[in-house]
Amino acid sequence: MKNKLLEIKGLQTYFYSDEGVVPAVDGVDITIHEGETVGIVGESGCGKSVTSLTTMRLTPGKVVGGTIEFNRNNILSLTEEEMRALRGNDIAMIFQEPMTSLNPVFTIGQQIGEAVEIHRNYSKQQARQHAIEMLKLVGIPRPEQIVDEYPHQLSGGMRQRVMIAMAMSCEPKLLIADEPTTALDVTIQAQILDLMRKLKDENNTAIMMITHDLGVVAEMCDRVIVMYSGKVVEQGDVVTIFTNPQHPYTQGLMKSIPTLERGEKRLYSIKGNVPIPGSLREGCTFAPRCDMAMDVCRRQAPQLVEVEPGHFSRCWLHSSNEGETRNETAAHRG
Repeated sequence: MKNKLLEIKGLQTYFYSDEGVVPAVDGVDITIHEGETVGIVGESGCGKSVTSLTTMRLTPGKVVGGTIEFNRNNILSLTEEEMRALRGNDIAMIFQEPMTSLNPVFTIGQQIGEAVEIHRNYSKQQARQHAIEMLKLVGIPRPEQIVDEYPHQLSGGMRQRVMIAMAMSCEPKLLIADEPTTALDVTIQAQILDLMRKLKDENNTAIMMITHDLGVVAEMCDRVIVMYSGKVVEQGDVVTIFTNPQHPYTQGLMKSIPTLERGEKRLYSIKGNVPIPGSLREGCTFAPRCDMAMDVCRRQAPQLVEVEPGHFSRCWLHSSNEGETRNETAAHRG
């Protein structure tokens, strides 16, 4: 077993507004080992991006509970200066919105080269040459010209590749990729995934892959974490999650993947919508959308339990009081 690189325990990130408290992340546990790729999946609003931003200490929300340890150091207790030394060097992030993440008044070369100037003491000329090499790596044409251009002069897909070049420039120990292949055509997407795989293999880089694309998860990830309404509802290795999903929400996600074999005229979709965080005070947050919901699901929130070695699910169907829940299920179906 490889060493733990990132360990998140009981993380709670809340947002405060005039309308009340929004628990965007509510008790999340995530462990990532050196050289491991972990996929985090779930619908929009489930807390994936807030979890990653909290790991980088960039969220506008407030951490009210839990710990985040990177290389056995508690990130939440570091000073801002210590975090600046960590960001972009040991931990890097590919942000979801390249247009808002790139600075419009600096050239592409200045923004890619900034990390190596700060963390590796490169000169301006060395940093510029490094930026050109990184642009070549992510498949951007005319890198010698693009390096001196500004973000508004590039297409959305090219800006996304610039973000990836920035994140990879210092060969980080942990790469957090928030929808890294959004807005890219399939050819460039395959190229970027190959590049990330190469970074992982050559530098033992761990990757936290946040995505809606289950095809990317199947291709890239070792383990999968499924989030719903600010909580982890299922986790396990990628083969187990795809072949034997245990939580009703994960089962719904897998059913929604189109296949040639089934040949349905209409794709399956999970009924309803993700609830507003904090709007359901009792029971399982998935219960209103679940076809297998029982009375206990609406009364009490289930815990994350190990259904088989290394495979966890947050559902009353797999609770320790197994006999009672199975009886309730039978009564419900009858």
